[in-house]
Amino acid sequence: TNKADLMSTQCTSSDTQIRAKLAKELVLDFQGGEITSDAGLPLLAAVDKKLSFFDRIASCFKDYRDSKRIEHSARDLLAQRIFALALGYEDLNDHDLLKRDPLLAAIVGKKDLLGKQRSRSRDTGNPLASSKTLNRLELTKEDSGPQERYHKIVCCDDKLESLLVDLFLESYSKAPRKMVLDLDHTDILLHGKQENRFFHGYYDNYCYLPLFIFCDKQLLVAQLRSSDGDPMRGVIDELSRVVGQIREAWPKTKILIRGDSGFC
Repeated sequence: TNKADLMSTQCTSSDTQIRAKLAKELVLDFQGGEITSDAGLPLLAAVDKKLSFFDRIASCFKDYRDSKRIEHSARDLLAQRIFALALGYEDLNDHDLLKRDPLLAAIVGKKDLLGKQRSRSRDTGNPLASSKTLNRLELTKEDSGPQERYHKIVCCDDKLESLLVDLFLESYSKAPRKMVLDLDHTDILLHGKQENRFFHGYYDNYCYLPLFIFCDKQLLVAQLRSSDGDPMRGVIDELSRVVGQIREAWPKTKILIRGDSGFC
């Protein structure tokens, strides 16, 4: 036997019969069928079912598309993208493969899990949206409307920002006596020439510098910012909005604001 034979892998895709003294015939079949490596999806779907999460997120968007000519609702597009992000698929081009995942399709809410009934023949076998369709969702501008050709799903920022606080408030059975709002920012490293790309001396790299506000482990604010300004940018406006929303529900709760020296 030469070295090449030792290194090669012997594979078979045919059935193999095991001949032994058994009461029944035993067959090994190597045809795996439709499989997925994302077994955590049902757990995430249970969270969505309890909170009606994606229905509520979809209510924060205006969809100007003709409903008779689309196969993926705004709710389905958002669910597909956010579920994938939660699983670690950050890039849109990951959906060139994920669009064929039957489990993700089932969790999103698709009935045609194998994409056999798509209206266009070129989409057959893909129950979910492609990266190009999701790209149109993400690139829609705030002032887009029915006149746009492709980018017609507009995010209502005010509603989406309020939703995070609403979910936080609903997680309590009664108003707490006191609470702590933590201010924080961190770097999101950039590996290309993205818009508003600046070098940050402290993090020694090109990055964004988003603002976060937490209460314990719950996120109330996530504001994307460039790294070329003061960490305090936008903090007062966001605190005023969040605290005002909390005060409407819990007027007697004591609120403590906490931040490091970067927030003065």
